[in-house]
Amino acid sequence: MNQDRGLPTGYRVPTTDQAPIPSGSVENGDSGSAPVEVKNFALIHVGSDEVYGLEYVAAAIKDAGHQIRWFDGDDPGAIAEVIEWGPEYMCFSPLTTFFPPCLEFSRKVKSQSPEITSIFGGHHVTAAPEAYDIDGIDIIVSGPVYGTINKVIESATNEVFKGHPVPMEQMTPSRKEYFEAVPSIGNRHRKTIMSHFGCPYNCSYCSISRLRTEYSWNEYRKYWLTRRPIEDIIDEARIFKDFPTKEVALEDDDMLYGDEIDDWLPQFTAAWKREIGLPIFGNVTPKTVVRVSDETLDTLAELVAVVQMGVQADRDETLALFNRQFQDEDQVAEAIARLTAHGIPVKLELIVGNPVDDPIGDAIDTVKLAQRVSTASTFVVAFPLMLYPGTALHKWCVEKGVEMRDDCTYEFYGGTGSILFDDNTQRRLTNITKMAAFFVKYQVDERWMRALIEMDINDSAAEKLGETIFYESLRFRLGEQVEDQFEDILSGVKMRY
Repeated sequence: MNQDRGLPTGYRVPTTDQAPIPSGSVENGDSGSAPVEVKNFALIHVGSDEVYGLEYVAAAIKDAGHQIRWFDGDDPGAIAEVIEWGPEYMCFSPLTTFFPPCLEFSRKVKSQSPEITSIFGGHHVTAAPEAYDIDGIDIIVSGPVYGTINKVIESATNEVFKGHPVPMEQMTPSRKEYFEAVPSIGNRHRKTIMSHFGCPYNCSYCSISRLRTEYSWNEYRKYWLTRRPIEDIIDEARIFKDFPTKEVALEDDDMLYGDEIDDWLPQFTAAWKREIGLPIFGNVTPKTVVRVSDETLDTLAELVAVVQMGVQADRDETLALFNRQFQDEDQVAEAIARLTAHGIPVKLELIVGNPVDDPIGDAIDTVKLAQRVSTASTFVVAFPLMLYPGTALHKWCVEKGVEMRDDCTYEFYGGTGSILFDDNTQRRLTNITKMAAFFVKYQVDERWMRALIEMDINDSAAEKLGETIFYESLRFRLGEQVEDQFEDILSGVKMRY
């Protein structure tokens, strides 16, 4: 989770050519607290996306009186830079996609500087049992960072610490150093922000399904589904104006969730337009769109350029597998109709490559559902099913003996998901992910769809199709201005096809 409110008073943050602060004592920022010995923490960015949770870790480390420095782990010289800086700790919070390169980075650093303690956090490492015995991981932090920093410093290696949630007003990220140290993130066209960090649903493919097993519903609702103060979100977003930013993703899983939405959304919208003014898009679900008032949708239309809405699947058996039995076509159609009536464009997201008896028919039926409910104000993308360790659906597949791929890169545009299919089935599913937007936009007949997905698409064509999907998605959100900006935007995105 993250955003920047500036640096805590009294803390010095190094530029890239600064040495670490020598060990010594400083007064902790908390009133009346004892002096602490300053430690140096290297924060390692790896991958194409902003490591949002690690920005909150950065703020918590600084609040505890220690020093941080960000490193771009994708830079070939980063390992040498970390070793030269000589921190006591290096921190990683990788998504499943980037767990292997983070582990490789840690091992290479520790092969030359074994005294540097590696700390891993995030959903993947806490959900994968084997992570606790992997070479290259010294300490695991499970859950929030809060309450773990002193334990980490006082501990030996090979330990696991579970953090505790804190009220939303105590959660503030630190972003400025990150944006400056990692240009691919600071200069990226899209920035991220969140008002709350939970989801009211329990979809079996989502990491939330694992997280919710660790906390009672009351605790989860209190800490993960409570919104942050509006002034904190706005303060955090101000930094976007100091870096190249064309749009902002409000990455709440459902931005319309909550009984307070009728009051909160108008206040947030007014503050965002007055103080920030950047184009914003967010995520909604059919269930909340059909329930909120017309006044709330009018306000939403003032705030967002586009909303994204997960449709996921058409067939009842697949929706049941996803634990989304509450959704049907009528609800999806009503949600799209309401959004369209209020002038809000909708990007629909589909999931294909599912562990069902007829994965091709399942995928085509889902595309046909999108064709039926789409309007001139919708855009569609299809993603392969990607199973993350610890999720309910991953466990189900293991229990049922469903074979899974070893080479899934968790890359949306690549078209290869987690389920192992025969080569012909996988080719067809990959082609569906790459052509679903085309099939829906031009209302392609099922017979033509089935013919086109038989093609062998070479690497060049796969790359062009991936780029075109990305272009169409950007143009849908930002308009025709993307035409002149697309090559610049594309150069800053590490896309795998």
